Amino acid sequence: MLLQDERGGRFQASLGKSIMNRFQIEIKELGLYYMKNFVVGPNKLKYKTNNHQFKLMFTHRTSVEETIDAHFGMEVFNFRPFEHLINQAAFYVVIDVIGEIVSYGPIEEHKKGDKSNNFIYDELQDHENNNISATFWGEFVEQIMPHLDTSIEKPVIVVMQLIRSYKFQGKYSVRNSWHASKLWINPDLPQVAEFSSRLENVRGEKSERISQISSQRNYSAAEELSFGTAQVKTIGNLVECLQEGSFWIVANIVYIELKNGWSYLSYIKCAKKVYKVGSKFNCPKSKATKILYRLQVRVMDNSGSVSLLIWDRDATKLIGKTANELRSGLHEVCYSL
Repeated sequence: MLLQDERGGRFQASLGKSIMNRFQIEIKELGLYYMKNFVVGPNKLKYKTNNHQFKLMFTHRTSVEETIDAHFGMEVFNFRPFEHLINQAAFYVVIDVIGEIVSYGPIEEHKKGDKSNNFIYDELQDHENNNISATFWGEFVEQIMPHLDTSIEKPVIVVMQLIRSYKFQGKYSVRNSWHASKLWINPDLPQVAEFSSRLENVRGEKSERISQISSQRNYSAAEELSFGTAQVKTIGNLVECLQEGSFWIVANIVYIELKNGWSYLSYIKCAKKVYKVGSKFNCPKSKATKILYRLQVRVMDNSGSVSLLIWDRDATKLIGKTANELRSGLHEVCYSL
């Protein structure tokens, strides 16, 4: 839970399964209560509702009493400016965001075992023309799709509460997660009226039509893992799998298999392997050659081991040197010996 005091300060609170039924009856969202007899401890949760280093923990001795105070200032939302997200995002703190949808992609499907889930990618913009990507999952997709009609010029303003932010290669994105995240679309809220007024001050009465993003998009490895679109398997499951496709495994490299060598000679332009004919290497595209990686490694996790072939691009990232640089270094070592 996220609690707020009369001064606007926020604090995270947690309760265990053994007392959940009791407090689910006593506590309602947006209710006002006197609460006492908590345990205060370090906030080591992976995803936090705020950055405070401590959190409150409910116990069997915690008491809750509902009250009424007309002067208590309840601030439901704590919006993060896009500029703040772009420059100093807090990746493990759930946040609130308000913005206008300016573009969106097609509905896509993610399958994991027997379960499937729909998602779409959207681009949000604030009143200062800052953009940020958003991923809508599950129920959010069903809520937003009826409003994404490109023939309607009315702005589609969304309010998202308790969502996650993340970063890859300098680009920030947000997404809904768990059942805590909430979505409002063009709601009758004072915060939305204020946001719309700011939009009009910047753009006038003209509103940009929503554009649709092409589905031909390549996602990075980090994005696939963050979005949950990557299919992750153990080595044991991979060995037994009869399904054709691309999969991820998380494993340790235990040794490099060098019986077939670790590199090959390639033409620079076409990157195909050079086959020696007599004393010459010929290629219709280029006569220049270079050394490329062809690493065969044995990897292992707690379910088994498997042999993998790592080609030049990935091997260069793994080793930190090109095959040519590594070969030159080996020659220098041999020469000095």
